[in-house]
Amino acid sequence: MTVSIPDSVLAEGNVKVVFVPTLASLTLPSAAALNAGIDISCYLMPDWDGATANQNTGESRRFCSRRTFGKLGRVQWTLAPLIYTYLPQLLGTPGSPGNEVYEALLAGNTGVVGFGYGIEPEEEFVEDDVVDLFPVETGAQSKGARGADEFAPLTVTQTLAVNGVEALDRVLAA
Repeated sequence: MTVSIPDSVLAEGNVKVVFVPTLASLTLPSAAALNAGIDISCYLMPDWDGATANQNTGESRRFCSRRTFGKLGRVQWTLAPLIYTYLPQLLGTPGSPGNEVYEALLAGNTGVVGFGYGIEPEEEFVEDDVVDLFPVETGAQSKGARGADEFAPLTVTQTLAVNGVEALDRVLAA
């Protein structure tokens, strides 16, 4: 028997993540709308875990059976807390380079986080790209340092609450 190893895409440098304050449609998103958002890919720390689906499980039993079967329940999507860089001494200057993410994600803001898996962050979204979209509300911004060595950057840690129905594997329109 011949073993066939399928191709794969490396994760490092191949996930584009954007925050879009307003998106007209989650079901028919456009490349232009996502490109108008804020690219947060390169602000994020490399160990960020992205989006995860958590699904409840339960039991299904019947009087006539000595067996118990599994049953799937509700799904809750969560985004791992963002951990991103910022420039603290430029925070009082709106629009300063290096603080776009900090300014866009002020606590209480809403928008959509879009994931383009297999898309390099420096590339723009184009028609027919496939994305996952999550409507979110932004939580408190907690400042700190990431790590304890000489290369530890100052970072912001922030929770995002998925506050609407996700849109997975959406093909972008022009």
